[in-house]
Amino acid sequence: MNMLVSSDHARLVGRTLTEQRDYIVDIATLHTRDELLRRFGGNRVLLRQVEKWLGFHGRRLRRPAESIDIVMCGLEFRKRRIRRSRPVARRRPLDPKVAPQERG
Repeated sequence: MNMLVSSDHARLVGRTLTEQRDYIVDIATLHTRDELLRRFGGNRVLLRQVEKWLGFHGRRLRRPAESIDIVMCGLEFRKRRIRRSRPVARRRPLDPKVAPQERG
């Protein structure tokens, strides 16, 4: 987990360590197999564990030819932030006694 949080891709997902830990699965999906293999010092067992862990969450590592931008668009942290940032439209109840104002 510490290796994933200390990666450059973690900064794309969250600014604080807490945010990055909350979205650790999303951070892992931004990496390719080769990137993680280099990061883990060639430890293929650890790489397989990460792949299995991602599979448990219904996710996978990024393919080498896949753009990081495309992968980021589908990530959960983006979807949650977009949903939270949308203003909630509140409609005012219409008062039948008040006439609409005319524009001049």
